[in-house]
Amino acid sequence: MQIDSINVVKRAHYVPLFVRLGHYDTTLLDTLVSQQHGPITEYWAHEASYVRSDLVPDLIPWQRRRWVDRSESFDSELSALADRVLVYLEAHPGTSARELSIALDVAAMKDREHWGWNWNDTKIVTESLFAQGKILALGRNSRFERLFALGQVVLPTLQNVESRAKEDALRRLVLESLSAQGIGTKHCIAEYFRLPLKEVGSALESLAEHGLVQKVQVQDINEQCYLLPETKIPRNIVPDLRLLAPFDSMVFNRRRLELFFDFEYRVEIYVPKDKRRYGYYAFPMLYGDRFIGRVDLKADRAGGELQVNSVHYESHAPTEVSAALDFELERMANWLGLGEVKYFL
Repeated sequence: MQIDSINVVKRAHYVPLFVRLGHYDTTLLDTLVSQQHGPITEYWAHEASYVRSDLVPDLIPWQRRRWVDRSESFDSELSALADRVLVYLEAHPGTSARELSIALDVAAMKDREHWGWNWNDTKIVTESLFAQGKILALGRNSRFERLFALGQVVLPTLQNVESRAKEDALRRLVLESLSAQGIGTKHCIAEYFRLPLKEVGSALESLAEHGLVQKVQVQDINEQCYLLPETKIPRNIVPDLRLLAPFDSMVFNRRRLELFFDFEYRVEIYVPKDKRRYGYYAFPMLYGDRFIGRVDLKADRAGGELQVNSVHYESHAPTEVSAALDFELERMANWLGLGEVKYFL
């Protein structure tokens, strides 16, 4: 579940559970990711995400983003600060980068234009240590800051990371990606965890040779597709309208949406208002196994309203969808603690 600070309706990582499970208490998720040795935690997947904890040791060797992990360019000052951070976190698990800066007397920011992102030294160090798995997070605080602890405090399995074969880790991630998506092209499978395409292609060939992955063709799709052997394909899917957040793992791969579902979707947050087609924060509407439209939503917490700023249906959307949308919006408003749904159409 991708983690994102945008809070137009609800932060991105909370909505996918509501879509799949219905009304739930979000503090349960907060508590779960704050546990030592818990079943899920935060790490890099396609973006910063909550993932199953057992996946983290396999993700670490394949998620080294240079703009995040800058340790290869550390000077002596930054290397020394990294050591100090590790020592401090050993005694004070659950500390944010901001709190580390105060405790270790690190300046808010130095003139390091080549670093980009305007990070101070503590932020540069903690992001690098996090990418390496030397430190991880015990959840986030009310400011949406990671609360860092030593990696082995968060996950005991990290002690075995160095002994794991990188190629075996990739194969396990490829199988996890297929399990999550059901079927996909090489690009779909690679993009799920943002893995290198060439290496994923080689892993798929090896897995196919050993009978762990099945090659298949999909009608009207020219690319080679893959699925796990004995995957059950339902004959019928009962129509049930669900509103997927813009960063839901079902929809973040726009290329897959267009290829398999013939549905074009973009997040228009950064598009100038007069050039938006569907709205600032449009939720794709999934009805059974088809995407049938988009609805632009905003939570007005002060006014107690779930605001519907626009609704756009695809040409194939059935007429009964309008009533299903009203029902789903009421259900979402109730979960968000908002008193009513208000349309601005």
